[in-house]
Amino acid sequence: MPKSLTVSYTVKVSSRAKSARLTITPHGGLVVVLPEGFNKKHLPDLLFRHDAWIQKATEKIKAHRPDPLPSTENGLPCSIVFPYLNEEWRVVYNTKAKRVLDVDDAGGKRLLLSADVDDAELSRRQLLAWLKRQSQKHLVPSFEKLAIAHDFNYSEVLVRLQHSRWGSCSSRRLITLNTKLLFLPDYLIRYIMIHELCHTVHMNHSKAFWALVSRHDPFWRTNNAEMRSAWKYVPAWVSPKS
Repeated sequence: MPKSLTVSYTVKVSSRAKSARLTITPHGGLVVVLPEGFNKKHLPDLLFRHDAWIQKATEKIKAHRPDPLPSTENGLPCSIVFPYLNEEWRVVYNTKAKRVLDVDDAGGKRLLLSADVDDAELSRRQLLAWLKRQSQKHLVPSFEKLAIAHDFNYSEVLVRLQHSRWGSCSSRRLITLNTKLLFLPDYLIRYIMIHELCHTVHMNHSKAFWALVSRHDPFWRTNNAEMRSAWKYVPAWVSPKS
């Protein structure tokens, strides 16, 4: 019998999974993805066989996690920082406000929410809606300029709050950018944009695709490697553990 498991985890059953796999994210924690029909009585043995990997991955996340910004007791942000824009917004929770307002005056940038700080669900909905508007305002124009500068053609660009993908390109050359990109450094945002633009030419990750990426981003290898831990830039309130 295996000893008692000390780490908490979430189990997800996937019809697409061919075998059991483990993933760890800073906000989602340890997730065990199981194929349909997997006998869950074997789950403890599976976890303990991978105990060394779990411990190593957990320590790696702790080592790379940046110091968190001040937050309220229920995890809502007191301020929001966009390195790409060199902006910091102070978040004010005020039920007397009739609507969400952006205030930029001598007192600095303030985001005024029309919600009580104790109402975490409503506050987060307003924060995410505001985040999407900010990404629409800033990411889309930057993407359009980059496409023109490098002579790429696409049908449309959208922004969405996506769980795992930083960007995507459909067969109709519809580009989707993740709103979370606003929290990343500018060179990583540019890399994701170039990556998706190159998919308008090659809808795969062939040698021809990466050769095209290399033409427009000579540092794509290091940027691609850094994207594997880019989650560290995204605040917990954006992707809370379910």
